[in-house]
Amino acid sequence: MRDFEGDKEISFYPKIYSHHWFELEHKSNAGFVKILSSEISNLFKNLNVESLIFFGDYDRNWISKFTESRIDNKSLIKSVDFFKKHKIARKFNGAVKVNVTELEEFVRHFYVLTQCDGGFVYYHFLDENENLLGYIHYSGEVRFDILTQEMDKVFLEKINRTNFLLKT
Repeated sequence: MRDFEGDKEISFYPKIYSHHWFELEHKSNAGFVKILSSEISNLFKNLNVESLIFFGDYDRNWISKFTESRIDNKSLIKSVDFFKKHKIARKFNGAVKVNVTELEEFVRHFYVLTQCDGGFVYYHFLDENENLLGYIHYSGEVRFDILTQEMDKVFLEKINRTNFLLKT
């Protein structure tokens, strides 16, 4: 948020109990998007999370004019079409609530946007109870910021049931 009268920026990031970076072992990029989205979806199902809220941490449209006009990447074209179909078009700059039953498909398209649009950074996802904040890097690595002590214990137990590897 920007305070124009005092010409200063005010930012807020929640207090973090712990944070972890994870990666998935993969031999090639073929199929990686599906594996990543499946593992994230399974993790949140195992955590009994009903929905996630996806949002940017500054005021910016999700789909840039340049990204919308690109015709060089079939996956990107499909992802832009997916977001348009769900009323997340070029002028959209809000948050999106995604039910865990739709999470795998949403993450697939979200990650394609993350990979293909260098301006699509600083987008996060948060569970509705505000226990866990996530971030997907364009490389496919995922950061989880654990916001409560209770979630830390549960999260570490559940993440071990996935194919995510702790990044060292």
